[in-house]
Amino acid sequence: MMVMYTHFADLDSRLIVLSCIEDANTLTCVVTVVSKTGRCPHCHSTTSQRHSAYMRVIDDLPIQGRRVQLYLKARKWFCSNALCATKVFTERFDWLVPYGQRTIRLDEALRTIAFSSSCVQGATVTRQLGMPVSHDTLLRLIHKTEMPVSQSPFCGH
Repeated sequence: MMVMYTHFADLDSRLIVLSCIEDANTLTCVVTVVSKTGRCPHCHSTTSQRHSAYMRVIDDLPIQGRRVQLYLKARKWFCSNALCATKVFTERFDWLVPYGQRTIRLDEALRTIAFSSSCVQGATVTRQLGMPVSHDTLLRLIHKTEMPVSQSPFCGH
């Protein structure tokens, strides 16, 4: 199981694995980040007043072909800045987009598959690799991807 801890340390060195359950196809881990303070995403002030906690289910890159699901215990905090419009906020993670259900590194792997094959074939490949998503999800990743603006070779365009 040392591979697993290294796998999550690459994701975030502050992650603590509370428990893991393995079956033939899936590795499910309950993880948390122990933090005594939170930083408001809007005014960037630091606070130590905790509001509550809740669980987020996050998919990550597979380990040895097995799907990895993280049950992340995330915390909510009160903003200590009286001038800030945000009263309660959720802690942010660099490896996870707000409201996201997949890690950024899993999204990047899925995006690579989506751009390198048809999305129907890509969905089959993702199931075989332990990161199952539908072809519609792969299409959404393609549409969300910002493409560089190219300059037209023609005059006046």
